[in-house]
Amino acid sequence: MKNYIHKMPRKIPAIACLLILLSISFVSRAHGEHHAITANEALLSRLDSILLNHFKLIRDKENRIDGLRESLHRSKSNSDRLAIMRQLYDEYLVYDSDSALHYVTESRFLAERTHPEDYNLITEWKLNQAFIYTVQGLFDQTLALTQSIDTKLLNPETKADYFNTLAYLYSMRATYIGGNQKLWEQEAAIANQYRDSIYNMGREIGDDWLWIPIAMTLDKPQKNISDLDISEIKKLVDNTKVPSRQNAINSYWLSRYYEEKGDLDLMLRYKTIAAIYDAQILNREIAALQEIATFLFDNGSLNRAYTFLIYAVNQANLYHNRYRIVALSDVTRSVRDKYREELDKRDKRLRILVVLLGVLALILLGSVVFIIMEFNKLKKTRNLLKTANQELNQSIEDRDKAIVQLEESNSQLHLLNNRLHEVNNQLQEANSQKIGLLAYAFKLSAQYINTLEDYRKKLLKKYKSKRFDELGILINDPEFIKEHYQGFYESFDKMVLSLFPNFIEDYNSTAPAEAQVSPEAIMKTKSLNTRLRIFALRKLGVSKSSDIATMLNVSIRTVYNNRISETPTETDENND
Repeated sequence: MKNYIHKMPRKIPAIACLLILLSISFVSRAHGEHHAITANEALLSRLDSILLNHFKLIRDKENRIDGLRESLHRSKSNSDRLAIMRQLYDEYLVYDSDSALHYVTESRFLAERTHPEDYNLITEWKLNQAFIYTVQGLFDQTLALTQSIDTKLLNPETKADYFNTLAYLYSMRATYIGGNQKLWEQEAAIANQYRDSIYNMGREIGDDWLWIPIAMTLDKPQKNISDLDISEIKKLVDNTKVPSRQNAINSYWLSRYYEEKGDLDLMLRYKTIAAIYDAQILNREIAALQEIATFLFDNGSLNRAYTFLIYAVNQANLYHNRYRIVALSDVTRSVRDKYREELDKRDKRLRILVVLLGVLALILLGSVVFIIMEFNKLKKTRNLLKTANQELNQSIEDRDKAIVQLEESNSQLHLLNNRLHEVNNQLQEANSQKIGLLAYAFKLSAQYINTLEDYRKKLLKKYKSKRFDELGILINDPEFIKEHYQGFYESFDKMVLSLFPNFIEDYNSTAPAEAQVSPEAIMKTKSLNTRLRIFALRKLGVSKSSDIATMLNVSIRTVYNNRISETPTETDENND
């Protein structure tokens, strides 16, 4: 079997034929249809992207065509030229009908001249030429070419192409007849007979015609399609992802099957796949994209529907397919009118919206002014509150400081009270000591007076008894005075140690090292030496050396020699 690319021209007529004969009825199925759009949004977005970048695909195709033209110009052999012109025809087949007609005509003449014995090859080029004639509306030329073909000499593959070309021819004729229902039915019936002929040939013609059972079922509702036929074409479509015209045809007819069954999700899925393949191979003989646009238009997706239709119209104009241009013009006019109507409605809604926005803007402006005024009031209130808070905080701080100061004052007063209490205790103790010392002094003075009185009586007694010798002995006896001074010293020492508990420490702090005494020794004997007694009298306030000497019964020189860290005063020198 030859490559399916070489058979494309004979398959396309069947698509256009069935597109013309089938009238698609779009009823109100809003929920299912919108669900179908949502379910296939990813595929539709991919189709949007491909259509948006179709200029790159055109540039790549034109580069391939330029390369083939250059190769054709350099080729020398007829076989090479025929092979290159076949490739050019395939490139132009659904891209530019005029260029395709040029190369198919040249190829047919070259095949008749170089291969007159290959009847199937020559017939193949005749059928290719007849397809282009049909696309351009030249039905008489198509009929003349097909009538010149003897089907008995054709192999199954070429015969299937022959039946498909005639089916396409009579489908187009039925379409151009238009309003005459009787003539339309006659032409359509002939087209159906030729499709039946293809179907009756069975699987000997290969997998390229798996879509025929679906087309026949749609044309003849009383005819049922087998599950095997559907499973075969569905498996082929799902497993083949290469962008090609054959895959687009299979996807398209599978979508028509699911459309007839009412499965809108799968219908839109496979129709969108077919449109994607058509866009990728730059097929300008578009059917799937037009039907998708109509479906979207009926469901309110005006922007996308209008975009798809404009693309389809532009491609049809570039391809020079008269039928497609007419069919698209009717649909495009309806979509354009609806689109304009929708735009007018949007403009009205927009004007209403602008008015509402203006009113809302005024309300918003008033609200802003009100908010600003209230905000200023609130700001003033906040400032007053802030000032009051600051003053309150300052008052609290001053109160806390006053409390702290009061606590400190109370603490100090408490300490002073404690100290005063201690001082009072000390004063009371000192007073007690002074009172005790005063009483002791009075007692000591009384004892001395009594002693003197006893001594006087004793002397008087000696005197009265005229014992002058004994009287002289008593008067001249120094022991009496020494004995009493010794008692005075003992009393004086006890008094000083009692009156000044730290007496020895005070003395040692002022005395030179050689003159210092041991506190333990003093406290043990309870007796002071002359230097300590002089220091004690000075501590008691007796400052004159003569007074000190008299009280201690020592010489003034002794007082001077035993003074601690002091110099003789003027009074002391005078007394000396």
